[in-house]
Amino acid sequence: MISKLNLRCLLNSYRSFTFVKATSATASRPGSHLCRTINRCSATDQRSMATLTEVVSTLKKMAPLSLAESWDNVGLLVEPEVRKPVGRVFLTNDLTEDVLEEAVSVDTDLIISYHPPVFAPFKRITSDAWKSRIVSRCLSRGIAIYSPHTSWDAVENGLTDWLISCFDGTVSTIQPLNINPEFSHVVTLSASLSDNTPLSGIEIKAIVESSDFQADKHFKVVHYNNSQLQVLCNSSSLLTLNKVAKSSKCNLFFYANKNESLPSSNMGAGRYCQFRNELTINAAIEKIKCHLGVDNLMIALARGSTLESTIDSAAAVAGSGASVLRGVDAGLYLTGEMSHHDVLDAVHNKVTVVLANHSNTERNYLNVFAGRLLEEMPQLNVHVSKVDRDPLMFV
Repeated sequence: MISKLNLRCLLNSYRSFTFVKATSATASRPGSHLCRTINRCSATDQRSMATLTEVVSTLKKMAPLSLAESWDNVGLLVEPEVRKPVGRVFLTNDLTEDVLEEAVSVDTDLIISYHPPVFAPFKRITSDAWKSRIVSRCLSRGIAIYSPHTSWDAVENGLTDWLISCFDGTVSTIQPLNINPEFSHVVTLSASLSDNTPLSGIEIKAIVESSDFQADKHFKVVHYNNSQLQVLCNSSSLLTLNKVAKSSKCNLFFYANKNESLPSSNMGAGRYCQFRNELTINAAIEKIKCHLGVDNLMIALARGSTLESTIDSAAAVAGSGASVLRGVDAGLYLTGEMSHHDVLDAVHNKVTVVLANHSNTERNYLNVFAGRLLEEMPQLNVHVSKVDRDPLMFV
């Protein structure tokens, strides 16, 4: 009988290529198996396809781009002039020229590259630079490129939650994200006629609404009753509202409060896990290897620790995590890469550091996301790259 841990290792060592949503007819055939069905190709022309706009809208719903870091370049990065239906979607961690060859070979319509292949501004698109060659070829073949990057890191149940899920325990966000509200102010309005008869919230809305102050465009109604109307709007709309109040034949009054951004407890950078039961460092390492599907890791033991020392917690950041992990009180740090001096600081602060190489902390999440995308858009044929790999290897 195979254990759960060994089964996870076995599944993670297999890089599936094509995901197709199973049908009830397939599942009911004698001898059929879910894994076999998931990895069977089906002809795209037998499936209804989606528009690029529909797929991009779904991707934004699954991981809003507002969650991405301010420095990041996320979203639809390459949009071909010729619009065509999207039937095949190709997932990769890094869009290299070898990966693009693979994507072209399966006739993909959209590449979702976790890392943005377009980051620094281009001054020219020519054949003398590999990134511009990728953009040029995608445009010529009508292939769109979308990158989610740090929006996947921050979103609830996203990449970072997947990364920390190799441990069993209570998970919390290391750096909660401040969610900026859509509107900057909360405004409460009241009004009355010349004889001081109060107007209802609905009546007030009819008075203030105009071509320059429209519901669901310039403001959003959040509450109304028999005497008040409460709306959300931006500071630019307050000037319009003030003009309306002054010109109104009714006695119209309003006051505005700043709509402050609030930290989200389940979205943001990094995850911390308080274990249900203590683990030896060696046991934690084996869990990480199986989860990431790798054979080797780089380990820096906390000062005074051995592989048999026990820990009760871990903190994880995908990719390069030193800036987020620095100072976090955990028994183990899991990330892709850290500088020499950041590792020294950690081990002298009694933290064991586990480094897997940058993209190895991210890549296996593509299989998870492929399944979720099919749940949202079952008409798609979703491929996960077999060529994509971390450029560094252990020898």
